[in-house]
Amino acid sequence: MDSSLVAAYQQPAPIKCTLVRFDMPGGAICLTDGGFAVHDAGEGDGPETYFGRHPVYGVLSSVGSIKDGDAAQTTRVDIVILPASDTATAALGSPSTQGVRVQWWEGVIDPVTGGLIGAPELKFDGEIDKPRLQVGDSWSLTLECGTQAERQLEPNADWRLNNAFHQTIWGPGELGLIFVDGVARKNEWRSRPENPSLFKKMARIFAPWTDVLF
Repeated sequence: MDSSLVAAYQQPAPIKCTLVRFDMPGGAICLTDGGFAVHDAGEGDGPETYFGRHPVYGVLSSVGSIKDGDAAQTTRVDIVILPASDTATAALGSPSTQGVRVQWWEGVIDPVTGGLIGAPELKFDGEIDKPRLQVGDSWSLTLECGTQAERQLEPNADWRLNNAFHQTIWGPGELGLIFVDGVARKNEWRSRPENPSLFKKMARIFAPWTDVLF
């Protein structure tokens, strides 16, 4: 954390602020939770203005606490926006926003200058997963966000080592896996064999030079 920001947090009543940036294809949408702030996200666009009330998209309502992922999920966070119009709702909730990069910082405002003190702390860097619209006395749009690492946990059944997939890659008639069994078992890449001693014996039989490796 930036030393100036640490000192600012240690003040009796720091004015905290939240900054959220959506890296949309048509241009970044930068929101804050009150007033406005200027911050350079380091993406090559220089200092950008973060709006408390964006003239097109609306208001940043809240950023939920970070949720730890379970066995099949990574870190997630919910960002709630109060859209300015139904057009803004449709744009932010469009399927095309899935995968858009999302960044969230926490910082402190200087009460004298109105600018940020030091560099705000990056709390989350991920992407939009899916929107959730709530309609009541007012509209709110919750953007459920996850990290890019979550893609590594997605099922890849179509990539499994089986006869059908093997033939789609190497062509019909390539029957190298037609009589192979046990390929449905999950084996992590670079993991040790289940019986390493047997593996070493077989390796020495077929490749005696491997003795130098074991």
